[in-house]
Amino acid sequence: MFYFKTKTKLTLITLTIIILILTLCLSSLAKTEVYFSLSDNPQKTIIKNINQAETYINLAMYTFTDKEIALSLANAQKRGVPVCVRTRTGRKLRVYLDRSQIESTYSISRFLVQKGIKVRISSNNYIMHHKFAIIDNRLLLTGSYNWTFAANNKNDENLMVIDDPEIITRYQNQFEKIWFEKYSLERTRQLFQKAKVNFPLTLLNSSDLESKTININTASQDELVKVLQISEPLAKKIITLREELGGFKEPQALTQLPEITNLEWEEWKEEGIIISVK
Repeated sequence: MFYFKTKTKLTLITLTIIILILTLCLSSLAKTEVYFSLSDNPQKTIIKNINQAETYINLAMYTFTDKEIALSLANAQKRGVPVCVRTRTGRKLRVYLDRSQIESTYSISRFLVQKGIKVRISSNNYIMHHKFAIIDNRLLLTGSYNWTFAANNKNDENLMVIDDPEIITRYQNQFEKIWFEKYSLERTRQLFQKAKVNFPLTLLNSSDLESKTININTASQDELVKVLQISEPLAKKIITLREELGGFKEPQALTQLPEITNLEWEEWKEEGIIISVK
């Protein structure tokens, strides 16, 4: 009896230690970096992470006037096909802004549209006060920091860089919601008029768009990049997954890759892209 109680006690202690170790290990995997303006130069950190993006950048920003950050975004896509809004490696850029950025004198919004970057304007009649960017579904940049010169050089602000998957998922879900459900078609059109750029047909769901079909079981890497408007690294991952599965049974199997989100599916629909496996 004494032996049984002792063994049970040791087992419980061992399990407790294992759980504690696992908890510590898991907590150490997720890391948050914190930067303060006037001392840590958050602008430099933002530009560094934009330059390291491989697949996409989803940005929701209340005020965006920082020219250097805007140039880093433009450089991330300037060598690509303008209609597809991608670099030579296919990075997708999506920028969601407050309605004040249509008319604001120093807003970067017109510049971004002129550079072929996808921009949508919030439908909120008050303030769209988000300040966050999601990079490749692996990093979240958020905090009080607007992407402005004043935020980096005059104001007391903070920027956090977070790699926690659960937190990133919540922000990604929010971005998808505002991108598709809370943008103003009229305000976005107004921005394009201000920028003197033709309004994209995809936003109008125009029947003039030509449907494009791609068989993801036979498509080459170049075809995947060109038709799906994705990065070369992501196209390679699709081919690797295809080989591991012995071929895709259904198009939705692509969602096994974390870089392919609801945003991609909805945009493929908007652009008349049909994905098949036969």
